[in-house]
Amino acid sequence: MNLPSVREIIAKAKEAFGRFPITLSWAILGSIFGVYIIEYQPASLFEAHGGKVLTLILGISWLLGIQFLIEQTTRPKKWMWLKALVLLLLFFYYYHLPTFIEFDINPKYFTRFFLYLLAGHLFVLFAPFAFTWNSPAYWNYLKNIATSIVRSAFFSGVLFLGLVLAMTAIKFLFDYDLDAKRYGQLFIICLGIVNSWIFMADFPKDIMKSTTLKYGKALEVLVSYILIPLALLYIVILYAYCIKIIVAWELPKGWVSYLVTALAFLGFLIQVLINPVQKTLKSWSINYFYPLFYILLGPLLILLFIAISRRINDYGITENRYFVFALALWITGNTIYLLASKKKSLRILPISLFMTTMIVSFGFWGAFAVAKNSQVRQFKKVYTNIKKNNGVASGSDYDQLRSILIYLNERDAIPLLNEVTGISLGNAFRDSTETTTRYSYLPTERILDSLGIHLDPDAEDTIEARNNYFSYYDPNEKIHNYNISEYDHFAVLNFNDFDKSKLLIGPYSIMINGTKTEMIIKQQDQKDILTIPIREGFEKLASYNDFNSFRDKDLVFEAKNDSIEVELIFTELGFYIEKDSVQINNAKAFLFLKQY
Repeated sequence: MNLPSVREIIAKAKEAFGRFPITLSWAILGSIFGVYIIEYQPASLFEAHGGKVLTLILGISWLLGIQFLIEQTTRPKKWMWLKALVLLLLFFYYYHLPTFIEFDINPKYFTRFFLYLLAGHLFVLFAPFAFTWNSPAYWNYLKNIATSIVRSAFFSGVLFLGLVLAMTAIKFLFDYDLDAKRYGQLFIICLGIVNSWIFMADFPKDIMKSTTLKYGKALEVLVSYILIPLALLYIVILYAYCIKIIVAWELPKGWVSYLVTALAFLGFLIQVLINPVQKTLKSWSINYFYPLFYILLGPLLILLFIAISRRINDYGITENRYFVFALALWITGNTIYLLASKKKSLRILPISLFMTTMIVSFGFWGAFAVAKNSQVRQFKKVYTNIKKNNGVASGSDYDQLRSILIYLNERDAIPLLNEVTGISLGNAFRDSTETTTRYSYLPTERILDSLGIHLDPDAEDTIEARNNYFSYYDPNEKIHNYNISEYDHFAVLNFNDFDKSKLLIGPYSIMINGTKTEMIIKQQDQKDILTIPIREGFEKLASYNDFNSFRDKDLVFEAKNDSIEVELIFTELGFYIEKDSVQINNAKAFLFLKQY
């Protein structure tokens, strides 16, 4: 095999830029912007530029897909306005993104981003065939996409690893102080520029003229001896489960819906891979995969809808359940199409999933609006039943109301419960300095207590079946004066950071042991200096009947020895007391350290 010369590589790169000028310019711009952020603002990557970063990521697949679509039209220049439309929609998407604080807390913005990212990649899968159809050409097109992805990922990956090894060698052999940021910047360049350029440089332009099928032996082995047996194994497992629930006469578990969905996607993938050669290859499994698989899938789809309906009936609709239900409808529709249609146009699979993804992302019919309204109705249903029981709630009902409050708070929808509860939940527990419609911390126990809802102490699922969760938060943000003149070091600790790395204060490092029952202070030589018991202090706090009625001094943990003295003052707390450990959900504290 002859390796391409430098001149050939440059010529291909120029040709690719001439073919995809906007897409590659977008990728280069995004990569340079990423390099800039890492260089000058690494700590505020998303805080200051989250919307820009996500918009730049989103644009690649959409701009690539629109170029493929335009190239296959009879008069490409006539359709150039579609590129301008895609750019306009990308800027419109960025313009309507909120500030990072809102973006980070409300999950709908990240979810919508992933929906549009998925839709963009699905668009690439059918863009050249949106208006014309050629079955062999489409199969070759999908094959070229897969080949180009693997090839570009391999080449850019090898380049990245090679350069990383070279940089590491320079660092250690020449004692050169290489900034760790360079590795991140190199990764962005290899992924954003090199990977994109290689993919576009080698992708065929005459898509419709590629009608000669080349079905490799490796692909036949993959389908016949790996994918189809896997599909049959999942079918056997699911049918065995169907027999079990019929014999036991019980409703299916919710997680079975994910397995049925995965099985359907595996079946559709196999259908795509075997479509052009299903009747010509001498393979029993390939020849009879259709229609046998789809006939066997039918009863499992009934199981899928029963499992989804059970969860929705018990707990209402959330975005995840909405998406699973939408996928169930999509799977059912495509299964019927593949069984009934004579043409069996494979493009219907990505086109229909593309349309489903776009439709569920917005509007009063979309996942976010439907889920929000469903949770409000679910709260009203459970709340009304508890009120009929004189405000006494079982553990499961109490937890469900708490989870709904948190769910609605994250989506700025707490005021929707005002009509149900008869009080203004949007203002009742908020500090006067709050300007948004969401609580940074939601005191769910206090809210339910104010609504006259209390746990039934005699219910089986109240104590034993629930983790003991305790939380403290000062909604008034009282100002405390501390004398720090006697201490050598001071730090503000966010306990969530302990999941990522140890924390440093002066010449010491702070860690939490594996069971999260002790805080350990170490010297730089990793020698343990002092241990602060956490569990004992939290258990004392948990002993109060009203968790917010303890004294301020109960929030102060102290420990000392011959070399250091430490005082730990908690300002926020959220934790579970388990059998042999403390599970810290959220905690912030001031740490004062004195050296002797």
